Amino acid sequence: MGARKTETDVENLVERIGTLVTERQALRERRAGTRSLERNRREIAGLQQRLSRALIDRHLPKHGRKAA
Repeated sequence: MGARKTETDVENLVERIGTLVTERQALRERRAGTRSLERNRREIAGLQQRLSRALIDRHLPKHGRKAA
C-alpha cells in the first residue's frame, strides 16, 4: 500500500470514527434503544480496528510487515 493511500485511509477513518462518536452521543441523549447503541458501537470498533491496521501499515518498516 502506498504512503499516500495509507494517509488518506487514516484520515478518512479518523473522520468516520468522529462522526460515529458524535452520533453515539446523540443516541445516548435521545435514550436510544440498545440495538441502535450496539450497532453504533460495533461500527466504531470495526473502524478502530481498520485504523489500527492502517497506522501499522503507515509506520511499520516494509521489511517488518511479514512478521507482524
